[in-house]
Amino acid sequence: MKLSHFIPVLALFLAASLHAENTHKEVRIASPWPAQNTIITMLGYGDNIVGTSMIAKKIPLFRQSLPRIENVPVVSVNSGHEINPEQIISLGVDMLFVPHNMVVPQQDFLKQAGVQVLAFEANSMQALTHRVQQTAAVLGPDAQQKAQAYQRYFDHNVTLVAGRLKDLPASQRVSLYHSMGNPLTTTGRPSLNQDWIDLAGGINIAENWFGSGKQNRSGEVALEKIVAANPAVIVAMNKRDADTILTSPQWASVDAVIHHRVYVNPKGMFWWCRETSEEALQFLWLAKTLYPDRFTDVDMRKETRDFYQRFFGLTLSEAQVNDVLNPPR
Repeated sequence: MKLSHFIPVLALFLAASLHAENTHKEVRIASPWPAQNTIITMLGYGDNIVGTSMIAKKIPLFRQSLPRIENVPVVSVNSGHEINPEQIISLGVDMLFVPHNMVVPQQDFLKQAGVQVLAFEANSMQALTHRVQQTAAVLGPDAQQKAQAYQRYFDHNVTLVAGRLKDLPASQRVSLYHSMGNPLTTTGRPSLNQDWIDLAGGINIAENWFGSGKQNRSGEVALEKIVAANPAVIVAMNKRDADTILTSPQWASVDAVIHHRVYVNPKGMFWWCRETSEEALQFLWLAKTLYPDRFTDVDMRKETRDFYQRFFGLTLSEAQVNDVLNPPR
C-alpha cells in the first residue's frame, strides 16, 4: 500500500478508536455497594456513577474525590436486599454492580433495557482483588492499566509484610479482636477480615467461634467470651465502639484496654477493613500496629498520602491524613 493510501486508513482507524473510547467513557454506572463505588472511582469512572449508596454519599473523602456524588440518586434497596429494577431503568443505567448475594429481580427485563448486571463474589481478599480486575475489564483499557498498577502495589505490600513476619514465632503472634458495626459483632474464618488479620500476622480470637455451619462466619458474640479470650489488641471499626470499649467497666479487665491498645480502624474513601481497594493499606497498617519494631521504616502517613495521590488523584493535607489514620467518628 502506498503511503498516501495508508494515511487515510490510519486516520480512520484512530478516529474510530477515539470514538469507541469516548463512547465507553459515557457508560452510566450504578451500584448500591458503597465499597464498589470506591473501586469504580479509583479506576477513573467515578463521574460515570448515576446511582450510588447513602453511605458513600456521606463519607467526607469520597465527597471530596467526587463532589457531584451529592446530587447522585441513592439506589433503592429494600429490607430483603432487593433492588428496584424500575429505578435502575429510569436512571438510564448501562452497568449495575452488585454483590452476589443481592437480589436483582426481573433481570431479563433489565437486560432488554440494556442494563448489564455484574454480580461479584465478596468476603475474601482474593475475591476483592479479583473484583478490581473484573471491574476494570468491563470498563476499558484505561481502567485496566490502573487496576494492574493497583495489583502491583497490593502484591508489593503483601511481599513486604510476609517478609518481615516470616520468622515470627507462633508464641509471639499478637491476639486480636475486631469489632464491626457494634462492639459485640465480629467475624471468624473464612472472611475478608480473617484474611487481612492473617496477612498482618495477628491471631483472630474469634477465628473458630462461628463453626462450619454459619455461612457468613460473622455475628454477635457474648462479651464474656471476649473477656475470657483476653485479646492483646482490639480494632474497632467505629470510634464510638472504641470509646465504649475503653470506658465500659465490663471491658476493663481485657489486656487491650489495660494497655491502651484499642484502635479505630482507618477510614478514607471507605473503611480500609472492608471491601474497598484501600484494603492494600489495611494489612500494612495492622502489621505495623501489631509489630512496630519490625516495620520501623514504614511511614503510614507517607504511605497514605502516596496511595490517595497515586490511585485517586487526591492531595491530602496533614489534617486529612490524620483523620484517615485516626478517624474522628
